[in-house]
Amino acid sequence: MEHPLCCFCGGTRPATTLDHIPPKACFPVGFWPDQFEFPSCSQCNNGTSRHDTIFGYYSMLLDFNEANRTAKDRDRLLHLGEEIRKRYPEALPDVTTLKPVYRVGRLFAPAPVAISLARKPTMNEAVQTIGEKLAHALYYREMKKILTRNHRFFASAYQIQDPSTHTLTDYFKQQFPDLTIGARSSIKSYGSRFAYRSGFKSEEDFFIFAAQFGYGLILWGMVLGAGIEVDPSNGALKDMRWRNGGCGLGSEAPS
Repeated sequence: MEHPLCCFCGGTRPATTLDHIPPKACFPVGFWPDQFEFPSCSQCNNGTSRHDTIFGYYSMLLDFNEANRTAKDRDRLLHLGEEIRKRYPEALPDVTTLKPVYRVGRLFAPAPVAISLARKPTMNEAVQTIGEKLAHALYYREMKKILTRNHRFFASAYQIQDPSTHTLTDYFKQQFPDLTIGARSSIKSYGSRFAYRSGFKSEEDFFIFAAQFGYGLILWGMVLGAGIEVDPSNGALKDMRWRNGGCGLGSEAPS
C-alpha cells in the first residue's frame, strides 16, 4: 500500500507484484539478499524471466570468489545451465572461445583468475536488461522516488578482472560514499555475493551506482534529472547508451 506504482515503467501502471532485483537466479536457492524487493507491474516483472535466468547463470559463472563455490552454488549453476540448454540454447557460452586469464594488472597469477570467452548477443541483451532494471531499482531505493521518462540514464557492465577497467573500479571505491552490502539475516556465513556503491545529489536529481556480483561482474550506471546535460567533451559518457527512464516492459510509451 505504501508503494502502489511500478518503479520500472515510470509509475505508469499499478504495482501488482514484488520483483527481486538483482534476480534470484543470481544466487543459490534461499541466498538472495534481504530487502531487495521492488514494486512492479506484472509485465515488468514476468516479462524479463528469460533475461533473469541468463544473467543469473553468467553472474555466477564469472564469480571468482572461491568462498562462493559451495555445493549450493554449484547445484544452482548446474541447474541454470541445464535450464538454458533446454529453453535458451543460443545463450550457452561457446566453449571453443574459452581461454584462462592469469594476469591481474602487471602481475601473473599461478592459477587462472578469470576466464575469457566470446560474448553472445543473448548474453549482452540479458546483461543490458538487468542493468537497466537495477538502475531503476537502486534509484528507487536510494532516492525514494520513481525513475520516470523525465530522466535519462544508462547502464553498463564489465568484468572486474579486465585490466583496462582497474582505473574505473578504483574510482568507484574512492568517490562513491555509500556502500551497501547484500546479506540475508537467516544465513550467518553469507559470503560476498552482492554489494553496491552509490552517490547522489538530491537537488540536481543526480544518481550514480556500481554493483558487484561476487568477484566478477560489475553493473554500473548513472541517472540524470531533466535539467542535467552531458558534457559533449566527455567521450566516455557521451558514447554510452542513454535512454529515457521508465522504460520497463509495462511502460505505456516507447523509450
